[in-house]
Amino acid sequence: MQSVKFMETTVTLEQLWTAFVAGERDFSGIDLSYADLSHWSLAKVDLWGGNFVQANLTKASLKRATLKEAQFTGANLTEVDLRWADLRGAVLVDADLTEARLEGALYDQETLFPPGFDPVTAKMWSLVPGANLATKDLRDRDLSGVDLTQADLSGALMVECRLFGVTLNRANLLSVLLGNSDLRYVDLRSATLMLADLRGANLSHSDLRRANLIGANLRDCQLEGAQLEGALYSDSTRFPKGFSIPPGLYRLAPGADLWGADLSGARLTGINLQSANLSGANLSYVDFWGACLADADLRGANLLGTNLLGTDLTGANLDQTNLMQAVIDLPSDMLLTSRLDGQPA
Repeated sequence: MQSVKFMETTVTLEQLWTAFVAGERDFSGIDLSYADLSHWSLAKVDLWGGNFVQANLTKASLKRATLKEAQFTGANLTEVDLRWADLRGAVLVDADLTEARLEGALYDQETLFPPGFDPVTAKMWSLVPGANLATKDLRDRDLSGVDLTQADLSGALMVECRLFGVTLNRANLLSVLLGNSDLRYVDLRSATLMLADLRGANLSHSDLRRANLIGANLRDCQLEGAQLEGALYSDSTRFPKGFSIPPGLYRLAPGADLWGADLSGARLTGINLQSANLSGANLSYVDFWGACLADADLRGANLLGTNLLGTDLTGANLDQTNLMQAVIDLPSDMLLTSRLDGQPA
């Protein structure tokens, strides 16, 4: 009977299967090289660092399995089910992936594929800075330590995720579902968490400086040691019970006093800031698409590169406002009173 190495101990495949049936799920580092695992079901098993060199995995199920840094060189993966498996850092050089199912499987820059293999065509998901993971189902995943700077995770399902130490600097987390997730020590600087559901999440010691929390639900969140300076919130933002909003945050609402505020680069689509005082504010590269700035005081504000398409500026005071490189559809008579090129009209 064929034997394999597990935890420095030689066991038979029958013993391995018995352990799996009994509920064991941690087989990290196991040596299954040359093993015949065709038609086996090892879904949701931790096989981190496993050795599958020259193994036969024809029609096996490894759905949602952890296969980080696993070795699959020369393995037969014909018709294997690897949907939603974690293949970050895995080596699949010379593996046969004919008709393999890889939809939603995770990979990164360290994952090595066979020559000519296209993970995008296979509908795999890349965990790299700037990745497009909008609306993806990432619930109950361990993504600790991943760098997702400027990634698009809008509308993603990420409940009960382990995101310890993840970098989400300037990431788009609009309407993301992060309930009961571990977000300790996460870098969320300038991230868009507008309308995000974070109920029950642990945000202890996370960096939320300049994050957009407008309409976010933070009920029952743990915020001990979190940095919130410059974060944006609104009357619809729900903070934990008894939470005292510290100084240095910006409340965005009709009539709000935001004199001299630095909101640069914020995503404020559809925001209502009617009659707000934004004089002298830094609004460079803000996305105000569809927002209401009617009757707002924008005197001396910096709107360099700002998106004002569809923005209601009726009655707004644009005296000495810098609109250089702004995307705007103002009537010509309003443009005459503003600064379009850094110089008075």
